[in-house]
Amino acid sequence: MMKLIGNGKVLLFSLLLIICDTVMAQDSTQKFKSAGAIVGYGHQINIETKYNPIFFAADLSWQFGKERKQHFLAFYLEPQFNLVATVRPLDIEFGSNIGLRYYEQLSPGLYLYQMLGSGPHYITADLPRQAKGFIFSDNLAFGVFRQLNKNKPLFLNLQFRVRHISNAGLKLPNSGVNTLNVLVGLSNLH
Repeated sequence: MMKLIGNGKVLLFSLLLIICDTVMAQDSTQKFKSAGAIVGYGHQINIETKYNPIFFAADLSWQFGKERKQHFLAFYLEPQFNLVATVRPLDIEFGSNIGLRYYEQLSPGLYLYQMLGSGPHYITADLPRQAKGFIFSDNLAFGVFRQLNKNKPLFLNLQFRVRHISNAGLKLPNSGVNTLNVLVGLSNLH
């Protein structure tokens, strides 16, 4: 079973990169755009609740404005399907985060960013602090894009994220779950 999940992860990651590369190649304007995939692991902060997400997400962003600058604001979209280690063997969550990223280009091959966003998700875990079903995923993150080869627009994406999930009081319990997360991925930047 684990070998099948591992092979599925590689296939999903490769497929997302190919799709994102194709989308990015269709538009050659000077605006900054990124498309890629990101995976990661989260660990709960709440002591009484086990909730450790394993992230599988597409990572897309588009700059606001018409020209690329050294500092700029961008919109990001992050559809995801995540496995979650809880008291049961595995639960799942899926949804999409949207929000803003603020980029600072330190050199042609190095960008720092910070991001803030939220988005609707669905979780199958029934937790003491959080009811299963519809939730929101709120995220604050800091990251870096580092170019892997100066002749190609392929970048390593490293990110540290603080995350809170809860359902805005739609169903009890709704104390929420907080996680610290580390993610890594590959992105094509234009």
